[in-house]
Amino acid sequence: MRGIFSFGRDLALDLGCSMLRIHARGMTQVISEPNVVAVREGGPQSGKILAVGSAASQMLGRTPQNVSIVQPVKGGVICDFDCIEAMLRALAPGRGWLDGLRRPRVIVAVPLDLSAVDRRVVHESAAQAGAREIRLIPKLLAAAIGLGLPVSRPSGHFILDIGGGTTEIGVLSSSGVVTASSFRVGGMQMNDALRTYVQRKFNLLIGDQTAERLKIQIGTAYPTDDMCSLEIRGRDLISGVPKTVEISSEEVREALEDSVAAIVDSVRETLMRTPPELAADIFERGIMMVGGGSLLAQLDFRLREATGLAVIRAEDPMNAVVLGAARVLEDPEAFAALMD
Repeated sequence: MRGIFSFGRDLALDLGCSMLRIHARGMTQVISEPNVVAVREGGPQSGKILAVGSAASQMLGRTPQNVSIVQPVKGGVICDFDCIEAMLRALAPGRGWLDGLRRPRVIVAVPLDLSAVDRRVVHESAAQAGAREIRLIPKLLAAAIGLGLPVSRPSGHFILDIGGGTTEIGVLSSSGVVTASSFRVGGMQMNDALRTYVQRKFNLLIGDQTAERLKIQIGTAYPTDDMCSLEIRGRDLISGVPKTVEISSEEVREALEDSVAAIVDSVRETLMRTPPELAADIFERGIMMVGGGSLLAQLDFRLREATGLAVIRAEDPMNAVVLGAARVLEDPEAFAALMD
């Protein structure tokens, strides 16, 4: 198989469930694209890549029977390297990236609970694809480095990473994770909850893109006086014809409550397992939020009320992990103790 990493530049990758983020050494831009690929099925052109990233995402729910939408990374694990290759080649920022001859080093940010088998799959797959060297780093540590936190010091830092498919929570100190939890609640599950709520209350079937728009535009984690609403369209489950309904921000908050409550409860449980000395540090520094899910309105207020701690959302929450991995790529010796 032609190597996907044959283009020379060293890479930092954040293998998210919903988004793939790439940072090439020596470049300032972070490439961020939906983690989906459109593939033709059956016939003489079976397996042909039709679209990747945003273009493939726009095809969700709109494809003919002979076209499948593939998610090549699930749970932080590469499950379809041909599709990953297509994404990287399509997203390459200029010919210089593709024309390099040196086999690059690759640092991949992965979930903390990734099994030994899955770690081996990532290593072996990257080696077969052409990487000269591959190192893995837990996403929580990469996020802390991306935030500029002194992770090597014996002081406590609390990181909350709400991604597309999972939420990871951890207390970090002395170049390691002291206590952590990971569970399958993230942006995708919030969208599922919104679709289920709309279906039950309005007998209306909506797609993932409509649910995402509801969450971003009027979603909230805490009741507010600023009530608003959004008009959405879908298919009526009774008549089978298109229908339009108006849904309020309070209804969206109600739909998201179980997901938000699960995050809040896990934060509190993690704090309860934190050693007293580190708990004192966290009381001073607060909770750092990263990941796309941290952008949900009023989530920081909800967590402050539940914990009594300061809650700080990163300036660039969606890219904190990949930027941390890129920093490790610049000085791997300084962060050697953090990687596999």
